[in-house]
Amino acid sequence: MNAARALAVAAALAGAPGTAAAAPADDVATLAAWWPGIYDTAEQLVFSTHGVAGRAEGSELRVRTIVSRIAVPWLGRYVLYVEEFLHDDPENLRRQVLLRLEQANGGVRVRQYTLRNPAHFRHLHRSPRLIASLTVDDLEADPGCDLVLRREVTQFIGGTEGNACRDDAPNEARYLDYRLLVGQDLYWYRKRHFRVADNVLEDEIAGYTWFQLYAARLFSCRVRWSPSGRRADLRDLLAVDVHDQGGRANFTTPDGRRLEIELHAEDWPFAAGRDSLILILDEAGANDPLATTWTPIGRDAITLDLGWLAVRCAAVVPDRPVRRT
Repeated sequence: MNAARALAVAAALAGAPGTAAAAPADDVATLAAWWPGIYDTAEQLVFSTHGVAGRAEGSELRVRTIVSRIAVPWLGRYVLYVEEFLHDDPENLRRQVLLRLEQANGGVRVRQYTLRNPAHFRHLHRSPRLIASLTVDDLEADPGCDLVLRREVTQFIGGTEGNACRDDAPNEARYLDYRLLVGQDLYWYRKRHFRVADNVLEDEIAGYTWFQLYAARLFSCRVRWSPSGRRADLRDLLAVDVHDQGGRANFTTPDGRRLEIELHAEDWPFAAGRDSLILILDEAGANDPLATTWTPIGRDAITLDLGWLAVRCAAVVPDRPVRRT
């Protein structure tokens, strides 16, 4: 971050009202290197109209996810195997899936393959014999549940696209909207079920890397833009998830302005001792921020309103205690 830009934000923190790094040549290889690991997460039920497996809103589960790279040349060059289970019940796997990573649409497409006989392939990553025995007939694919992840500096962020990832309930057609953030020492996800008929949200679950729970939060940001420049004409432009430890999202307004929002909290060096949540709006090619706003770090929402553009970011899981050091 250049000095002029840093000073502008420091001034905002005192009470006054860049450019992202270029993507590497091979995002697929980078993601394949970063993603494998053992992730302990706290999975919280954020919202539900009917209850999820008897869980109350706000309840948490400890979940462990193991991601391993395995060699399956006939499936692809970059293949990962995922096992997921409750932290205190490692032999009761609740998810087993193979992931094939490939370049697509300026990002990485993650194709998901479930196992027809998951019990037979339990702990697949530990057994070269089982890996060698794997055939195409052992796998089932649902192209509608592909993930598309795009790199934002040191994280990959994305998820499913559209409403083709079906997860029907009894007597009701539903689809799954799945968001994922993968980075070095970060692994977050958000699962939401919507009714196909009217796009009504039925439930939402968020999972956060356990040891990062009190160091970072995930925010859902709504961007609105006015074609006339008047606040009364603001209309929805996009919605995007960013975390508050330097998370970024790029977008272009209908009139061609290339903009970026950033969210900072404890990662911001000039915020030491101020306990501030900072929202920054940048324009491509400018050294100084287009606009900056801040609020106390414990707040669950932050808003930036320029009249012709408005950004509101709200915590996906509100009311989380803030760590004090």
